[in-house]
Amino acid sequence: MKWVTREKAKVKKIACPWLIKRFKNPEAEFLFASREKVLEIA
Repeated sequence: MKWVTREKAKVKKIACPWLIKRFKNPEAEFLFASREKVLEIA
């Protein structure tokens, strides 16, 4: 599964991908996009 999030994420938001990969989906891929493009990419 691919996940899309904003680029230049703050420290708190970086923990979320780690938690997802660690406990929910080890095969997860994360795409970092500019704020304007997140919905378009999703």
